[in-house]
Amino acid sequence: MWYFQSYLLLTAGILATFVFGAPSVTTLNATEWQLSNGDPSCLFNVTINSKGYAHDMTWNGNNIVGNATGGYSDTGGKITFNFTSGPTIIEQTDEYIHVAFDSYLATVHYILMNDLAGHYQYVINNNLGNQGEVRSLYRFDPLQFHSGRTNIKNDYLPTIQYIEVGYKVQDETWQRRNGSYITKYDFSCFVRDLDYHGVYGDNIGAFIIAPGKDYYIGDHLKQELMLHRESATDDVVLLHMYHGSHYNSEFGHVIPRGKMWGPWLLYINDGDLENAKARSKQESDAWPYKWLGDTNYQNRGNVNGKLVLSDGRDASGAAVFLGDENGYETNNQGQTYQYTTYADDQGHFTFENVRKEKDYRLIAWSNGGKISDVDNIYNETTVITFNNTRGQTKDLGTIDWIIPKREIEWRIGDFDKKTLGLKYGGVPLEHGLSDKTPANLIYSIGESKTEDWYFAQSAQGNWTVIFDQSTKTNQTATLTLSFAGYTSQNGYGLGKDSYTYPEVTPTGLNVSMNQFLVGTISSENATDGALYRSATVAGGYYATRFTVPSEYFLTDKANRLDLTLTQNHRWRGIIWDALKLEWN
Repeated sequence: MWYFQSYLLLTAGILATFVFGAPSVTTLNATEWQLSNGDPSCLFNVTINSKGYAHDMTWNGNNIVGNATGGYSDTGGKITFNFTSGPTIIEQTDEYIHVAFDSYLATVHYILMNDLAGHYQYVINNNLGNQGEVRSLYRFDPLQFHSGRTNIKNDYLPTIQYIEVGYKVQDETWQRRNGSYITKYDFSCFVRDLDYHGVYGDNIGAFIIAPGKDYYIGDHLKQELMLHRESATDDVVLLHMYHGSHYNSEFGHVIPRGKMWGPWLLYINDGDLENAKARSKQESDAWPYKWLGDTNYQNRGNVNGKLVLSDGRDASGAAVFLGDENGYETNNQGQTYQYTTYADDQGHFTFENVRKEKDYRLIAWSNGGKISDVDNIYNETTVITFNNTRGQTKDLGTIDWIIPKREIEWRIGDFDKKTLGLKYGGVPLEHGLSDKTPANLIYSIGESKTEDWYFAQSAQGNWTVIFDQSTKTNQTATLTLSFAGYTSQNGYGLGKDSYTYPEVTPTGLNVSMNQFLVGTISSENATDGALYRSATVAGGYYATRFTVPSEYFLTDKANRLDLTLTQNHRWRGIIWDALKLEWN
């Protein structure tokens, strides 16, 4: 049994309060405080200053920050949360201590447990206003941490020496002499698929474990940068981009006061990934955390229902999203709380542990499979309102999903907002992969295979679809083009970051049927950062439909659809989801 004894010491203007063997907070001076888990067998301390930085973290006497910056929260590298007051003790027991640091922008909470190296953390919005990015991050000693791990990548981080001798081609991307690339974006992943991510070395590891992701922005396909080596300082950076925009179209949210991000766990161990995996499972089983005494956080319920298509099919495997009441573009939603799930084979879905202080809108779309032909998105005015009964389940019953009645002529790819099934679709993240896609392509319906259509169209040229002569007379058609991502020239990595290329116009696509112009796509509003940041699956979803007049079709010979990229920039362009032609 530990020997507990409290002390109050005042010497030379330094006030210190601590408890041997129990978590504690120590005032070092007027601008610095040290939090400790108090465990003599696995002692963890974090020193925090009034500028908002956890500039010192020690585990068993080893400072894992070193000369790096440490941990802090900010608005995407713009404004750090400078604390206006020292820590307020929310709760202190022999088992844990919970303190909060106030700033004008947000309040940052730390919780240290006596049997756990690391700390829990969460952030409450005060006055952030309109923001595109809000994040917490940890910059560690590069001499101790050499590798990074996400759920899809586990590898060494590039060394600062390789970065320094490389040729910078764009935003945090360098080309080696052998032609290959170094880019920090290869350590990105889909946040809602993530179990844990972190950085580690030979005898040390630091991991973010976030089992509850309802405070993240975006839908099932929200992806973010997870970790990297900072090229300017050599710091090893572990990111928690809970309100991030690396792969989204440009956006900003007026964040309501009281919005909570977290809690998550910064977990420290000896670099053992199996141990981190086990801890991740333990945290998942414990979420929502019972120790957090916040009424809205604890007041949760379940939502279930069944989606049925208007043609009688069950919405098998559909992606289902519960988000902002007035929300539409799901990949950018994030003012409050968002929930994601998938329907089962019969179209049934369930959301568990939904916060009950607000209303939600239900949105759904095809995730491929049995309903891979469905291109329209269910976004009716279904609004879920909870009462204050703990544990309530809200049953929405059967929901009718109206889909258009059209006769399909042909389809390339599955409508699932992803590139899967197309050439290079879904391969590991790799910068410059679009260089391997052709400027000109001919795809023949009935002869070509889905994998003959490439995941991205990036170079100026003409992609052609050849299909049989039309048997329809005086009948219009609907052409649907669905992009899993659309990276324009403006706004992402060009301008002051281009190094070689001037600012140019957005990606432009001309759409023609048998040399008749059907329409043109040239949008700055839809642009996202996906393709040039190594994405191979998805970015910001964008879709459009064109009505093709009957006189544009040939009845005596094969028809030809041309998709001509007229304005482009290397590594920018279209990430394809699917396309199809239907008779009205």
